[in-house]
Amino acid sequence: MAEVYIIFHYLESDIMIDDLVVFQSALLPWLIVGAIIAFILAFAIGANDTANSFGTSVGSKVLTLTQAYVLASISETVGACLLGHKVTDTMRKGVLDLGVYNDSERELMYGQISILSGCGAWMLLATFFKLPVSTTHSIVGATIGFSLILKGSTGIRWQKISRIFASWLISPLLSGFVSIVFFVFVDHFILRKSHPVDSGLRLLPALYFVCMTFNVFAIIFEGSEYLYFNYLTLKYCTIISCLFGIASAVFTKFIIVPWLRRSVQTLGDHASTNLDELKVTNGQTTALLEIENGSISKERETRTGSSGHGWLSSSVLLVNAMFSYNNYLLYLALNAIAPSSSIASFFRSSKPEDPQAAHLFSLLQVMTACFGGFAHGGNDVSNAIAPLVSLYVIYKEGSTSQTLNTPWYLLLYGAVGMCVGLWLLGHRVIYTVGENLSKITPTRFAYI
Repeated sequence: MAEVYIIFHYLESDIMIDDLVVFQSALLPWLIVGAIIAFILAFAIGANDTANSFGTSVGSKVLTLTQAYVLASISETVGACLLGHKVTDTMRKGVLDLGVYNDSERELMYGQISILSGCGAWMLLATFFKLPVSTTHSIVGATIGFSLILKGSTGIRWQKISRIFASWLISPLLSGFVSIVFFVFVDHFILRKSHPVDSGLRLLPALYFVCMTFNVFAIIFEGSEYLYFNYLTLKYCTIISCLFGIASAVFTKFIIVPWLRRSVQTLGDHASTNLDELKVTNGQTTALLEIENGSISKERETRTGSSGHGWLSSSVLLVNAMFSYNNYLLYLALNAIAPSSSIASFFRSSKPEDPQAAHLFSLLQVMTACFGGFAHGGNDVSNAIAPLVSLYVIYKEGSTSQTLNTPWYLLLYGAVGMCVGLWLLGHRVIYTVGENLSKITPTRFAYI
């Protein structure tokens, strides 16, 4: 009896293997098509979204375009390979209940290809028009869209999606709050001082400590499985992050500060900043941006007399920005408000920004841009690779169970696509974010 069972088991296994081979042969062309479209989407993401991390570095003249390309390529690739699997797994398993697609694997594969096609076309179109857009919004919307067509609302994990939607609202609010706090601190304790360079050099180690500690913690806490960061507890993550922060502060104190002190002395009285002069509404010139119907037009200079209507221009800018649903416009609107009251003067000094003091933030700007690129690679590579990983796992398993882990080589494949897009078309959006939206200095980038 046992022998009969063994023979039957082997026969059944052979049948399953034969069925899988037939299944894979039929779907191999679709996998190849999906891989090509995924590369195009990664290309578009690199051409568009990478500007968020390095656009302002180019705009403030801290980095040349080529230097930004090199640093962005390194940081994006490392971030994608080390952190990309976490968000990829969320996108391919968390948004939809794949159990509803049992026995309809082909439909799921067609849906994944539709996601890649729609998002790729939209990202390329946005890049052509130099529009900084979010691929995360696009990929989540496309996933919901194809599933609604195929299965209705069945299988859509609305609770998970609601968390994603909430993050889209909370993230700009939280980042805006942190930017305001940091702006007020730097403005009052460095830029408004009678000797801002000396004040900045004294506080620079503390700023590097905060920046390094926060970013290292964000990387290692529940981090890469490949480096076993996921086994580190909160306690050890905090200790390791603080040690990195202390090391960064010590290095800044004894290496960077002396170098910067010598560097700023070479600027002299003829140093210039790439920021237009901002003045108050007492008959002087105020640099404003035309914001009409939620779009940005060419920068212009306006004369604002002492008639007391400066608040009206600021209000119009704020209202237009708030209803444009664009955090860049909100930043620009706040940036254009003239200090016509005591509250406004608390947040905005009429004192021109010292170019030597701004120079102190150049290295900090590069470091934060690299961390931003690392995080972007770890997050946004999933937008291009998650549908491709779903296709690949369906092809390998012959089912929708999605039990295989995300292969590292697919993450690298997506990172390569992003880097190619960055080098070929990234300059379009980089110049939009870094120069055309507003004039950026190293100090302002630190706020952002």
